[in-house]
Amino acid sequence: MREYILKNNLKLIYKKAESELSSICISLNAGAGVEKGKLGLAHATEHMLYKGTEKRNEAQINKELSSIFGFQNAMTNYPYVIYYGTLLSEDLEKGIEIFSDIIIRPAFPVEGFKEEMDIIKEELNEWDEELEQYCEDKLFFNCFNERRIKHPIIGTKESLNSITLMDIKEFYVENYFPENTSIVVISSKSFEEVKDIVVKHFEQWNKRKLNREEEKYIIEYDKLVTRRFNDKRDGIKTCKVQMVFPIDMLNHNETKLLKVFNEYFCEGVNSLLYDTLRTKNGLIYDVIASINNENYIKLYKIMFTTSKENVDKCIELVNNCINNLEHYKININKQDINGFVKALKIKRLFKEEKSIILAKELAVYDTMFGDYNIYVDELNNLSEIYKEEVFKVAEKVLKASSVQVIC
Repeated sequence: MREYILKNNLKLIYKKAESELSSICISLNAGAGVEKGKLGLAHATEHMLYKGTEKRNEAQINKELSSIFGFQNAMTNYPYVIYYGTLLSEDLEKGIEIFSDIIIRPAFPVEGFKEEMDIIKEELNEWDEELEQYCEDKLFFNCFNERRIKHPIIGTKESLNSITLMDIKEFYVENYFPENTSIVVISSKSFEEVKDIVVKHFEQWNKRKLNREEEKYIIEYDKLVTRRFNDKRDGIKTCKVQMVFPIDMLNHNETKLLKVFNEYFCEGVNSLLYDTLRTKNGLIYDVIASINNENYIKLYKIMFTTSKENVDKCIELVNNCINNLEHYKININKQDINGFVKALKIKRLFKEEKSIILAKELAVYDTMFGDYNIYVDELNNLSEIYKEEVFKVAEKVLKASSVQVIC
């Protein structure tokens, strides 16, 4: 892994690959979390960048991207927006040139703006069609008052109706600049070749000093109390349950330990929660967990689906497992911990077989934390950890939960 800072302060991160494919991910600290007024501006800006540049119209952009990329997309999250894709290494320069044109020289044409906003509104209508997404959105709306995650990344009907093209231009000017950008390239081309390509197409982007006031990250977890929210949705025969626990208080090493604990607690058919909820009691089909160590989010999530009559029993059993961690810890030995570490490594390395996944993770970690090495370090020194420190972090996190039930 190598890095290079361009003269305009844009950061290039490079990793050598043996494949004939190259992956690119361009990440900017321009996600929904930095919106100061109208909700959905970050996502709308991402859309409008593809509507045309100073030298390409929308049709030309789409045609050229399709002609060289096997995969290409853009995505807005709370902490970042990314533009990314995978293509043959022989087309790497062409791909970087198109991305640079889209990101550096957007035209923001009036023609097509209304139609694009209508598309985004339609996207919002479809947003909560998936029950899991609906459950999470309800939970965030019920839990938070000040945090941006109270509302969907895409925005609300009211805010989308109020967004103007001038709003988008102002958001772009404020948030799209070199020092706010990290580019990851994973390629068989040499570092020098990649560096020269990126310099050629991105160093012309005007340098601008980062003058944004330091963003205040609102935690909104002053009281560690367990809360439960119940909402109804017509047309469903089961109940979706999501439990979240704040991890704002964890440092990077503690987050790493939580990931190891999760392998024991909630990952796979041998986990404590799967054994308790399904194997022994037959109350669920599956239980899923995720650790969202992302700016503006910072939550440990547990999700499952069950019948209406079994919701209370399932939540009670999960809480019993949490309350009895000290008892369960007695039966865990160093060999077990090593097994959890191995499972964690296998899953991560398997994901990274797709270079675009690795490119994305490196880029967004650099955007969120200012150092992609935090991601790289997550697999380091895991063989040296012990159950006491793993369970200590778990007890720290699992003190209180917010629970959303959709029936």
